[in-house]
Amino acid sequence: MSLLGQAPVVFLQYLAALAIVEGVQTYDHGYQRIPVRLKWPNDIFASDPADPSGKTFVKIGGILVNSHYSNSEYLSVVGVGLNTTNASPTTSLNALNPPTPFTLEKLLARVLTCFSTLYERFVRTGFDKYFEDLYYKHWLHTEQIVTLEAEGGTRARLKGITTDWGLLKAEELGWEDRPTGRMLTLQSDSNSFDFFKGLIKRKV
Repeated sequence: MSLLGQAPVVFLQYLAALAIVEGVQTYDHGYQRIPVRLKWPNDIFASDPADPSGKTFVKIGGILVNSHYSNSEYLSVVGVGLNTTNASPTTSLNALNPPTPFTLEKLLARVLTCFSTLYERFVRTGFDKYFEDLYYKHWLHTEQIVTLEAEGGTRARLKGITTDWGLLKAEELGWEDRPTGRMLTLQSDSNSFDFFKGLIKRKV
């Protein structure tokens, strides 16, 4: 299936991230509580087993999409890295106390099945409310306050991503972190997000 105007290619990274999290949590019975989450725009984080409170998250995977336009169509290669068995340098899926250890073959099959299902819907509907609800169910950033380096150190509260071009939406904050009414949008390929510092800065 081809991507339509209502389903721009920039969303491929989001679909891949969703497929990974959904693939992990639907791997088999009892896996739905495996604590993996989405970090904007293209990283997979997991709850750190070393923190019993469950409030610390560490990176265990990432997505890279390379695309080019030729003969009136986009050609894209989606690359995914996911730490399944090696507990270094952060943690792995098998360190998250699954009912039984993940196997690479079964996990890959489950992720690809999820991606296929999501993609087939996406080319028909675009990033509709179904995808919004699914994405926000898994992402880490609900109402997170960050500093926007490119805006002179402005503080902002993250509100989600736009459904047309997948831009990060951030609500500018003023005195005592009160909303100013100004909404900012940020491109994923122009900005990097330091989750631990709450800092969004221009890529160099």
